[in-house]
Amino acid sequence: MSDPIATLLAAAEHAESVPAFWSAAAQTLEGELRAPARLAFRGLNESGEVTAGAFTTGTASVAITDADGRRVEAFIGRPLSEPDVQRVHNTLVSANHLAVMVGKRISLERERRLGTFIVELSRWLFAAPETELLLRYTMQGVTSLIDGQGGYVALRDTFGAAPDTLTVVTAIGMAQDFEGHVLPLEKSTTGRVVRTGEAVMTTDASAEPDSSEADWTNAERVRSALIAPLHTSSGVIGAIGVIRFGGDTEREPSPFTITDLHYFTAVAAQIAGGLELSQAVAAARAAANRAGAMVNASPLPLALVDPYGRVQQLNEAGRAVFGLASDASAVGKHLDGLGLSTSELPLHAILAGRKDGEPWNGRVVVTQPTGDRRLCDCTITNLTGLGSPHLLVALYDRTDELRTQREMIAREKLATVGEIAGGVAHEVNNPLAAIRMEAELLGRGSADPEVGAAASTIVREVDRAARIVRSLLRLARRADSTPVRVNINELIKDVAEIRQRVLRAENIEVVTALEGGSPIVLGLGQELQQVVINLVTNAEYAARSGTRSPAMVRVASQERGGWVRVTVDDSGPGVPPAVRHRIFDPFFTTKGPDEGSGLGLSICQRVVAEVGGKIWLEESDLGGARFVVELPAAPERVETGTVIA
Repeated sequence: MSDPIATLLAAAEHAESVPAFWSAAAQTLEGELRAPARLAFRGLNESGEVTAGAFTTGTASVAITDADGRRVEAFIGRPLSEPDVQRVHNTLVSANHLAVMVGKRISLERERRLGTFIVELSRWLFAAPETELLLRYTMQGVTSLIDGQGGYVALRDTFGAAPDTLTVVTAIGMAQDFEGHVLPLEKSTTGRVVRTGEAVMTTDASAEPDSSEADWTNAERVRSALIAPLHTSSGVIGAIGVIRFGGDTEREPSPFTITDLHYFTAVAAQIAGGLELSQAVAAARAAANRAGAMVNASPLPLALVDPYGRVQQLNEAGRAVFGLASDASAVGKHLDGLGLSTSELPLHAILAGRKDGEPWNGRVVVTQPTGDRRLCDCTITNLTGLGSPHLLVALYDRTDELRTQREMIAREKLATVGEIAGGVAHEVNNPLAAIRMEAELLGRGSADPEVGAAASTIVREVDRAARIVRSLLRLARRADSTPVRVNINELIKDVAEIRQRVLRAENIEVVTALEGGSPIVLGLGQELQQVVINLVTNAEYAARSGTRSPAMVRVASQERGGWVRVTVDDSGPGVPPAVRHRIFDPFFTTKGPDEGSGLGLSICQRVVAEVGGKIWLEESDLGGARFVVELPAAPERVETGTVIA
């Protein structure tokens, strides 16, 4: 019989959707119990039912509900014994944790795909291609983005011979035969979207009250549909739709979700902007509007300033870089006043030098009202060729790119330190063994009590050094590639063993308060140990600034109803309220430039989030800060080796 947890882990790794994962979980239960199974799940964003086997009715059910309100209930096609009930319960608990991870992974992947698509779409809008090419390209992208099987764009013939109709100007995929169809504005579902300006999400488009045969090709196969209006400054000029078809397989396609609708309407807004832009390019009378739309839709931060540096216009990307809520908060203000500074010539000298027509290229720093600093490449060009004395300031925000590079460098340094620590630990083991052997021989070969006591002291201290070396070896071991069971108490003991020896000379006491049950979590051992190391190191730094003597760092663990909680307290001065909202930001640090990279807490937050946990800051009864980490407890049945660190 296969291990259900291993089967679920494999299903979670390959699942393309949360319902697909629950379907695999139902099949796992069917195989374990040798009986048909049905799962009814209700998550924060998705709900549904899945069946495995020839399920007709269930004679037994088991249900669980997690702390966030997610619920899953299993119906089994035969009576269950008490051990069976426990097996089903454990499987549901494990599956629920994995479903959360699957949902997060899919959400991140979708966000990445959406971001990539929006960037590409912005480039096309900036280039202002022909309407037909723009629509076909964008429809292919959005159909793939939300897993549709066909898509179309219908535009209103506002000034033509039939203003009360819509014409399908572009259709792709299984809807490609729809291209060229004429739809009545008053008697079609697509027409309703255009008339009302409201999007439609339906599980059966052919069953809509205003649907007609003219609405669809392959009407008998049309199932789920999303139809969104194309809003422009002159009104709704048409609609776009994405369809899922049935009939090819026994399984009906899944309906679209609210998340799909949000993405789709956002893309519809981008497509509408592209249509308006392309129409403006074709019409000379819309030249001014076109220029404004291009600037505002640009993914590059752009500012139009007068010769003295006062802002006349700032696009949306520019407002994001400067941290401003609206264009009105920037117009009329000097770039200096908005936080832009250079390390070369004064800004006014750079602006004055543009009269000769040569652009200026350099690097600037933008300090936002929140204190966040953005590092940008900057180009300042005059517009004399257009008969304007104004200057165009174009920025390219490289902050995230540079932060990523710095984080990679920092990780490489940490890996190098780990390798060095491992090598040093191995080298130290040999002389320690020799010293211990010589001390034992000395103690056995001498009748002098003082010599015997000294030899015993040497042996005891050598054993203590060996324990520290073993802890260093655990720290230096390469990171795990798959989740394993991690004993939190042993992990904390390893860190404390190393640090308390180092800190005793600095009058800092490291105290542990570990629950006796040895809490176990599922994750990557070295990354979780890095979390504890980072938190303890920060606590040590803070404790040095406190008034308590001796200073104290306390690390505690306990199990709390399916969760394992780790707390790290210090007796330092605490975290100032003004910066608490930024402590998990990458590269933010209250330490000096040579004392910290600002990556520790952001790495802790990422590692904890990846295993479905939480981390936050509280005030400590020791007078300083308390960092709390909560991790999901590991399932009871996972047939993998227990890894301590």
